[in-house]
Amino acid sequence: MTQKIFIFIVSLLEKHQPIPAETDAERMAYRFLETAHIDSFGLNEFIIEIEDQFNIALSPEDTQSEEFRSVGGLVQLIKNRMNTSN
Repeated sequence: MTQKIFIFIVSLLEKHQPIPAETDAERMAYRFLETAHIDSFGLNEFIIEIEDQFNIALSPEDTQSEEFRSVGGLVQLIKNRMNTSN
């Protein structure tokens, strides 16, 4: 499941622009908010697409958390939300 989440997040981010990383480990560590990979308007759409894809709801606390700032942290956050919603 983690790989499926990772692939989805990477594809969403790459709709905006390529991720500047060569390996999956670098992609997992990529801090997309700090690099302004997505603007504030795109961020809302990004969150909605994640919620729809994985049938979860991200709270304001989730989207303002440290985890939400990197691909790897976001993957873990989504995985945790999916486990608590079952």
